[in-house]
Amino acid sequence: MEKNILVYDVRPISTIRELIETSADEFKNRTAFVLKDNDKLYEKRYHDVLEDVKNLSTFLNARGFEGKRVAVIGKNSYNWALTYLAVTSGTGVIVPIDKDLKAPEITNILKLSEASAVLFSPELASTIASIDLPLEKLPMADMNTYLAEGSSLRIGGDMSYEKHVIDPYALGVLIYTSGTTGIAKGVMLSQYNICSDIVAVLKQVKITPEDRTLSVLPLHHTYESMAGFLSILYSGASIAYMTSLTHLLADFREYQPTIFIAVPLLLKTVHSGIIKKVKAVPGGSAYLVVGKAITTLSGAFSYQVASKVFANVHAAFGGKLKTILCGAAALDPAIFKDFQKLGFHVLCGYGLTETSPICVMHSDHVIKPGTVGLPICGSKAKILDPNEEGIGELAVKGPNVMLGYYKNPEATAEAFTADGYFRTGDLAKIDPASGHYIITGRIKNMIVIGNGKKVFPEEIEYLLDKCDGVKECMAYGHVDEEGYVMVAVKIFPDFEYLKKQGIETEGENAKKALEEYFRTVVKEKVNRNLPGYKAVRKITLRYREFDKTTTKKIRRNSADNMEE
Repeated sequence: MEKNILVYDVRPISTIRELIETSADEFKNRTAFVLKDNDKLYEKRYHDVLEDVKNLSTFLNARGFEGKRVAVIGKNSYNWALTYLAVTSGTGVIVPIDKDLKAPEITNILKLSEASAVLFSPELASTIASIDLPLEKLPMADMNTYLAEGSSLRIGGDMSYEKHVIDPYALGVLIYTSGTTGIAKGVMLSQYNICSDIVAVLKQVKITPEDRTLSVLPLHHTYESMAGFLSILYSGASIAYMTSLTHLLADFREYQPTIFIAVPLLLKTVHSGIIKKVKAVPGGSAYLVVGKAITTLSGAFSYQVASKVFANVHAAFGGKLKTILCGAAALDPAIFKDFQKLGFHVLCGYGLTETSPICVMHSDHVIKPGTVGLPICGSKAKILDPNEEGIGELAVKGPNVMLGYYKNPEATAEAFTADGYFRTGDLAKIDPASGHYIITGRIKNMIVIGNGKKVFPEEIEYLLDKCDGVKECMAYGHVDEEGYVMVAVKIFPDFEYLKKQGIETEGENAKKALEEYFRTVVKEKVNRNLPGYKAVRKITLRYREFDKTTTKKIRRNSADNMEE
């Protein structure tokens, strides 16, 4: 890392086509993707990727899709990435769809987005076949055929890719934040929105051609698409795809990534698994304590020293992991600091689909645990109507902010202040010592209890989540028989931990034992640390995991999660 450089010098881009073409020119023979076929690894180089982009785009144009909406759905793969690049670079508007949605939700998005075609991965074949809409269904399983046909057309003189004109400021990517009828909102992003975000973030975070990421989060999600896909290709680095979550550590060892894009729950799970393995080895607990002490002995913390002290931990991540980028929700400062002490460079950020997505984040040189950083280069942020604690709605402004919601001028108008700031819907405050932003909760999640006072469920969950025996939790407002709103929590216990503590988890006395244990936990670890009006008054235990989004956020209002 260069000394005395606060902002990196990066090339400007306005379109995704410019991104892939300039990268293919500058990094021609470097590896862009590391892929697997029949358990054998092979590479796709930058110049090969650009050829595939041109061929697929030409094929799609010949089928009549130039200037049209083309949807893509499926698990993370080279074919998914290729579809996104080809459509945005030489065909039309891309519509990424969550592969975990049900057929009615997928149908609704395809209809609302006015998609003319959908490219889908093999595991979705039956779902897509069941959709009765007038659009072309193109299986990714036939990608080689599409590429060959596109290549033949180009050899024969088809110049549709080269002649395709992209307006950087027009609709380029259409993303639906929910698939259900009635609440589906299409976020309209221009290619310039996304490219400005990439450039701004990479002015603050150094990614080099020597870097590699292991793509884990779903690519339809703007965070992974920007940070774990487009930013990597912009930088001349390489991408590998996770086999499965159960195979994650094996994938780390096989692909040896240097950068890991994650969300807090995933980092918590990985952290817990690694620490558990280290402690299971004789002397493991002492090794962790002494090792962390050694890495913090000198005044200037050194990631290099820490990585050598914790060489075994680094080996579990493939031996080359240096940087962890965490977004989508707040990361527990204790986990943040622990990863730092283990020798990993951790950066947090904040954003939404509407902000392409990152609008506030740490930089390589300015990091503050417990915060999400400062506005990215070229952007502004402010707190609207702060209360006595300095908490108010976070609003942001910059070239990365969306064009609006598709065919929904009312929702678009409501989303912006009179002076053009986008209302994020999230509550935040500013750390007085550093000026960094701290996300405190989401406005729509706020609990207004019987006496009119307001409670943020995230504050309750943060305390509860740190308690032994709690695997997952959710705080919410419960209405009693008299109509009084109180703070309540649902807890999915860590049964493995509780069994080891000798607490009965099965049999006729299990329910009583578990309820007694968690009553004590809530009383001593949660309520004791909160003012009386925020205290948890009702506890419900769950015996299955919470229903979650693809980025591992608990769906607060899903029927399954709200079931008593």
